[in-house]
Amino acid sequence: MTRLLRRLRYLLQRDRHDRELDDELQFHLEMKQQELEASGVDRAAATLGARRALGNLPLTRDHVRDVWMAHWLDSLARDVRHGLRELRRSKRFTVFAALTLAVGIGATAAVFAVLDVLVLRPLPYVEPDRLMAFRAVDGRDERRTQLSYPNFIDFRERNRVFDALVSYRGAQFTLTESVPPVPVAGAIVSWNLFPLLGVQPALGRGFRPEEEQPGTHVAVLSHALWMSRFGGDEGIPGERISLDGTPFTVVGVAPGGFQFPVDAPKVDLWVTLAEDAEARHQRGARMLDVIGRLKPGISVERAGAEMDTIAGALAQEYPDSAGSMAGTSIRPETQRVAGRGRTAVFGLLAAVALVLLIACANVASLLLARSTERARDFGLRTALGAPRLSLMRQLMIESMTLGLFGSGGGVLLATGALNLIVPLAGDRIPRLAAAGVDSRVLAFSAILAVLTSVLFGLAPALRAASTAPAGAVREGARSVTLGRDRFRGVLVVGQVALASMLLVGANLLMSGFATLTRMDPGFRPDHLVTFDITTAEPSTVEQEVALSDRVLDQVAAVPGVQTAAAGSPLPLDGRVMRLAFDIETRPAAASERPRSDAAIVSPGYFTAMGIPLVDGRAFNARDDAGTAPVLVVNQAFARRYFPGEEVIGKRIRPGAGLDPVMREIVGVVGDARQAALGTDADPIYYFPYKQLPWRIGTIVLRTSVPPSSVASAVREALGALNENVTMERLRTGEQLAAAVVAPARFLTALVGAFAGVALLLTVAGLYGVLSYMVARRRRELGVRIALGAGRTAAVGIVSRGAARLLLPGVVLGAAASFFVARLLGGLVFGVPAGLPMVVAGACSAMAVTGLAAAVVPASRAASIDPVQTLRSE
Repeated sequence: MTRLLRRLRYLLQRDRHDRELDDELQFHLEMKQQELEASGVDRAAATLGARRALGNLPLTRDHVRDVWMAHWLDSLARDVRHGLRELRRSKRFTVFAALTLAVGIGATAAVFAVLDVLVLRPLPYVEPDRLMAFRAVDGRDERRTQLSYPNFIDFRERNRVFDALVSYRGAQFTLTESVPPVPVAGAIVSWNLFPLLGVQPALGRGFRPEEEQPGTHVAVLSHALWMSRFGGDEGIPGERISLDGTPFTVVGVAPGGFQFPVDAPKVDLWVTLAEDAEARHQRGARMLDVIGRLKPGISVERAGAEMDTIAGALAQEYPDSAGSMAGTSIRPETQRVAGRGRTAVFGLLAAVALVLLIACANVASLLLARSTERARDFGLRTALGAPRLSLMRQLMIESMTLGLFGSGGGVLLATGALNLIVPLAGDRIPRLAAAGVDSRVLAFSAILAVLTSVLFGLAPALRAASTAPAGAVREGARSVTLGRDRFRGVLVVGQVALASMLLVGANLLMSGFATLTRMDPGFRPDHLVTFDITTAEPSTVEQEVALSDRVLDQVAAVPGVQTAAAGSPLPLDGRVMRLAFDIETRPAAASERPRSDAAIVSPGYFTAMGIPLVDGRAFNARDDAGTAPVLVVNQAFARRYFPGEEVIGKRIRPGAGLDPVMREIVGVVGDARQAALGTDADPIYYFPYKQLPWRIGTIVLRTSVPPSSVASAVREALGALNENVTMERLRTGEQLAAAVVAPARFLTALVGAFAGVALLLTVAGLYGVLSYMVARRRRELGVRIALGAGRTAAVGIVSRGAARLLLPGVVLGAAASFFVARLLGGLVFGVPAGLPMVVAGACSAMAVTGLAAAVVPASRAASIDPVQTLRSE
């Protein structure tokens, strides 16, 4: 420890200790000299004798320094100082190399930040690896489906493989004690949510089992809602708040930062299953997501087998409502949250890795050219006895320094890039908003700096160590130029191949995205406004329908509004209601009944949305509870379930416990896509909202003026009702459609940016190689011109050099691009897997751009003055 502290003290105060050491050695020299003079020796002989007696003073100084500080540390410090001086001497090289690395490392760090949030980072709960997403599997289409309350309760009580199962679903409430009322996002959950996640409320407690019983109204507030609406009042547990006009007792406050579900945009409070008392006995109404914690030692396979057994028993016990349940699905909750974005992010990481490789190849090429120019210096040092290992260490330290510079710049670029790209994805990618530069990203960037330094610095270091001393001193390193140029050429060929792959991928994604945005959503987004309404007063469904009528009449009178209607769920809204049904002429067992999307709409809905009526009639004011039950279906429904038949007049009976009566199909409308664009339109049937006991909360307006100009007038019209009606989630039709393509836009923008960066780096690398070739062959080109070859020949030499680098790179990139096309075909709709024309176009663009990089070096070659060249010889 003493030696360590002494060496550390010397390292921190080296200049002072060196001065003291010189003074001490000089003192001993003078003392010896005086001693000799005192014995009668003349001054000159005394000085020589003192030096002879004390020996080699520089060597003594080095020995003392080795005692004060380890020799390797001293050598390392000298190498670092020398490396910094060399980089400072070559400012343009340092800046260009550091910026190149910063681009590669910054892009990679930004994608890693996204990957970390979506895939790598564990859920913020206790033992997240044991948390599993649980769903049923429908035997009719093999889809994972939500659970109904009765089925969930049976799974919860019968299984022996989960410590606990928790159901949850999103819900909207209105905090009605505020003026004006405040809409809040909530979740209806099982009583054991907080014990399952291992989370202790910051204030109060969680729920109790008896609080799931109907008539019990309790809530746990989020930390954000507690602070914003209740001022952080620590006495809030036990107090009452009013939600939708119903008093709720606050039993606890969640800790700061707690979010469940993690993929929900926001949750302000949690209430128990008591709020879904009406659905507790509807086994066919599947509305619940479920999460569970596996017992210790229980594998996913064993849990799946037991839950499949329970599912089979329920299908036999309740064939009319659970008969279609063919099994269950159990997967880690992290996989459910990441969803399809998991594959897309790994694809982005592969793309950005190509960019980083291109950047490293560029810097390696620069270092090779620089080491060639310094070959004479390396040869002299080797001839004077410098170990080859010290030369390699010197160059690797310079590479490490460049890597650190690039890493620092990359972190800044990653921060700015995340601020730009994250908003492009909207709210359709869970947890993406949390992506940012944190300690994990900084650590990744530091590791990346070390790895890239080794990657691009190793080849130049090995080349320098292999320099022949005699040849380097005699020829100025000309003897090694050919081999190094060949190696730099290989690097450029690799860059061209990687850049061609990225260009093909970006071209395919942009083509797919363009196809996606050009697709007809089935409704007219222009001049369309949608918003949800909530009321502060408790009411029955019939009262809410009457309120909807009054709201529609009020907003229809707003100047600029052509049609006002209500409907739920809206097309492309992300919410889907999927119900089984029976066809009157083809009855089927419960397990074999077809399923279709469903929606509940008011008269005028199809006109307001711009969904065309194809056959029959739309709903009107006479379609109420006192008339015959009717339905309207879309064309996809008619094609799938009544192919080649007249659909009007056919009768079906929707299930799920809503209103199981036969309903006559009275109209056929166009295919408005309920799910994301890019897939075939799903079948859907529409209920008239006055014939179905269900709440309607979304209003749609067709306007004759820009939608933004009617928002304030509509809000004033709602306020004039004096019924505490709140408008929320105001969106235009364009915003509704744009939100669906946001993930595809996010992916396309990133890959396109990577391809652009890769193209620029590749062109820069090719330009550097050709410029260096012209500089090295300047004498040869001058002599050729002087002997009559002409300036065209010089241009041809440079052009052929460019072609020799471009052609193999483009060929390799084109071959690999067909694999890229097949990979992207599964990520974004409209990507033509292996489309030769797209590959050919991207590779041609790479070739043309690469040849353009040869223009400046070729013009320099053509401008060589042969007279000056010969005179210099």
